[in-house]
Amino acid sequence: MLQIHFFHPALRSSILRWREVRGFTLVEMIGVVAILAILIGVLAPNVIGRIKSANQDAENQNLQAIAKGVNLYLQQNGAFPPNLSVLSPDNIQLPPAQLTANTNGYTRYYFLQPNLSGFSNATGLSSTQIADARFLLISNLSQNESPTITNDAEFETWWGTDETPTPDLKIHRGHVADLFHLLSLRAEGAGGSFSIDGTVTNSGGGTLSSHVQYHLSGTRIGLDEADPYATPEILFILTDEVAYQFDTDCVAGSSQWRVITKVCYSP
Repeated sequence: MLQIHFFHPALRSSILRWREVRGFTLVEMIGVVAILAILIGVLAPNVIGRIKSANQDAENQNLQAIAKGVNLYLQQNGAFPPNLSVLSPDNIQLPPAQLTANTNGYTRYYFLQPNLSGFSNATGLSSTQIADARFLLISNLSQNESPTITNDAEFETWWGTDETPTPDLKIHRGHVADLFHLLSLRAEGAGGSFSIDGTVTNSGGGTLSSHVQYHLSGTRIGLDEADPYATPEILFILTDEVAYQFDTDCVAGSSQWRVITKVCYSP
């Protein structure tokens, strides 16, 4: 055992102080560790919860940005995107991998309302279909959700799903009906032709069938009194609801295609 009393008094005093300081430091460290353990136990769940909440809010914002990209693609191409990857880079400035998977690496899912499958802007949407002009974006931050949507009933089930009990599940419900306008084309008498988005419809010498469909804003419309379609008397871009009627009682070459609410000049 160390016999301190044999040392020089000054050295003995230093050794005693060193032992006292060293003992106090160890006790202090044990206390600090204990306090830290308690604080971690109390604060960790709160911190983790805040991080998860922030990630969930960020995913909501990501889905909103992707939805805007879907709308932009639809307006630019006259068709719904077949998948999320095609939105990159023209509609969203992100690589495809960041569009198709969330920040936790789980798949994002995109579904168009099944009643809209095969949509063509030249054909348009009926009054029934315009109510179904919707799409879903589904993402889960804790697992691959792997939803199955092949028919209207399954789509409606997911559309009405309450994700509140599952905070990691995020669903964006996209409405695009406001991107469309109603175009009405009718005929009284044989003849005439028209073009919608470059697709021509000729009367074939008979009376044109009525066309009452919804088309995307910006759709190119041409109305020709001749059959077949050649040089249209009326050309316009669809920006609002509009209705025309082909009327053989009106003066040829100037007003046979007339706005339904206006009266034409008879020959």
